[in-house]
Amino acid sequence: MCLQCKPLIKAIDAFLAKEDNDLAEQLTIEGYLEAEASVKTINEIEELVTALLEKNADELLAKLNDAVDLKTFFENNWPDIKKDSKLARQLYDVFHDEFTTIMPEYVGAYVKETDAELTVTTLSKRTTDWIKSWSGELSELMKLDTDTQIEAVLETGLKDGKSITEIATAIADSGIREPGYRARRAALTEVLRAHGYAQLESYTQSPAVEKKGWRHTGSYRNTPRANHVAMDGVVVGVKEPFTLYGEDGGTYYPMTPRDTCLPASESVNCHCILQPIVSSDVLGLPLEERQRLQAEAIAEDDEVWMAELDAKNKAKAGIEEV
Repeated sequence: MCLQCKPLIKAIDAFLAKEDNDLAEQLTIEGYLEAEASVKTINEIEELVTALLEKNADELLAKLNDAVDLKTFFENNWPDIKKDSKLARQLYDVFHDEFTTIMPEYVGAYVKETDAELTVTTLSKRTTDWIKSWSGELSELMKLDTDTQIEAVLETGLKDGKSITEIATAIADSGIREPGYRARRAALTEVLRAHGYAQLESYTQSPAVEKKGWRHTGSYRNTPRANHVAMDGVVVGVKEPFTLYGEDGGTYYPMTPRDTCLPASESVNCHCILQPIVSSDVLGLPLEERQRLQAEAIAEDDEVWMAELDAKNKAKAGIEEV
């Protein structure tokens, strides 16, 4: 490393560290627990996703540069590249591993926020299934988004009569090859999404939580959504969904901010958080009784979740309920 580069790299490292400290402080102010650990996870996901997207782009460029012409590449090579699920599998591993690691920690922290004596020894089937299903769906969505961006460049190039070299340069100079912002945005959104689902799980496990409220936390480098501001202070039952009127005109029923039922326009860069409504009467019960209620709540939710899955699978298969 050149001596002249060292001060610059040191300054960049200091800037990035300050960014992380600012984010951790902001998350703490907003009410997120495990803020410093969350920022660390955000950075890990960002780094891993960036590396995968860059590698995917490099492999595409290598195949593109080997092609005879753009038309032949688009007709003969591109369909197979789109079908290749390697990127989706790799992204799945990243998100599944990270969610599996952080969810027990987050759930434990949020349970203790509502009942300091309770501990978490297991997660409900609903939450463990969410980790698996959302990791898969998210990975497929990111793969599709990447393919859509690439295909748009290829189609524009064909329309404008661009050469292989010109298209390769356009991809190399675009966000497809430099996906840092995309990866950072995804990492932040998904870690905060995990917080929302961890809160839901903690409310299931903590018998003292009677209701949940939607709390709008203000803005962090983004303009607050007016419909999210309007949700501030809305309270519903723990097992009940909120009613959110989307900016796109749709009506949604999320269980938590950044619920996977919401479109990206309602989830990306959203910092809203749940607020527990706690019963002092339940907190006054003996610890053994609260632990019994905790175990019962998990068992009951597992039973309900399995019934919901069975109903969904039957509906998907076209089997009518008797």
